[in-house]
Amino acid sequence: MSSAPAIDSPVAISARVTPDPSQIGDLLELEVTVAYPTGFAVNVPLGLKLDPMHLVSVEESEPESTGQGLRKVFTFTIQHFGVGEAKTPSFPITYVAPDGAVQTAQVPSHSFSVTALLANEAEPKRQGEDPPISLEYPNNTAETAIYFTAGALVAGFVSALLFLRWRRRPRPVVLPPPEPADRVALRALDRLKEADYAGRGEFQLHYLMLTEILKGYLEGRFGIDALERTTDELRAALLRSEAAIAPLKPTEVIRFLQQCDLVKFARFAPPPSEAAAAVEQARGMVVATTPVAPAGPKDQAPKDRPSETGPKEQVVKDMSSPAAPKLVPEADIPTEPVPKYKEEDE
Repeated sequence: MSSAPAIDSPVAISARVTPDPSQIGDLLELEVTVAYPTGFAVNVPLGLKLDPMHLVSVEESEPESTGQGLRKVFTFTIQHFGVGEAKTPSFPITYVAPDGAVQTAQVPSHSFSVTALLANEAEPKRQGEDPPISLEYPNNTAETAIYFTAGALVAGFVSALLFLRWRRRPRPVVLPPPEPADRVALRALDRLKEADYAGRGEFQLHYLMLTEILKGYLEGRFGIDALERTTDELRAALLRSEAAIAPLKPTEVIRFLQQCDLVKFARFAPPPSEAAAAVEQARGMVVATTPVAPAGPKDQAPKDRPSETGPKEQVVKDMSSPAAPKLVPEADIPTEPVPKYKEEDE
């Protein structure tokens, strides 16, 4: 370690190089320790060069208290590419006094030695060679393991892709069954009646809603494109579907829509009673064409069948009387139905 306390200087500097000795190209650490009084600041000058050394980096520690002042360590990482004895150059360290005066102190040079990587020998001996390592070829076990591993990776990757595609598949949307068109139309007519647009003088809105309800029913019940057509355009479609809309008549529907158009477009103001009658007329069209569900076997009442209680009990009671009719032998009962005749006593 080299030290050089400056004359009349409050700063004391020491330096050392590690490792020593070193080999060519090794990273060396030049450790510079600076002791200085409290209140001073110590720094390394900017643009410092340590030629012929190669300066790699500079690190500085935090100031440490020594009891009488402070101590700071600067670590310079350097490289030297020469062989033999070498010496670090001397360079300045800057310190600032409490009054702001800037001064410098010299870091002493430090000697160290560098050795070559190869030693010069007069008759170098050749090192022995390691025996060759022989591998079995072909190595079926290794090949099988590699193939199985690769196959498992590919299968796992493909399975993951298929699983992700399966998870992201479009799910079928299950919609509720459509509500019958007659039920929708009747409910809309009830709401139109409750709104009482005609009673408030809004006849155009009343008849507009009424025609929309009837056209929507024709479209939902019979599949006729009615909502986007005018009355004249709808005439041909109704005539083509005359059998489907029975018992409605195309002329009846067209006449009703034309009466509504008079109010919508000609600004005709009918009395409120006529507006209410138009709602009931549309309701009658809907009810007349509402499909009737076929009755099941349980819903059909037996015809011409005596009840289980009244007539049978009466016959049993009358059999005990002396005037009871005689029973007909079973062989004399006709198998064909007996025609009914009107009683003369009536």
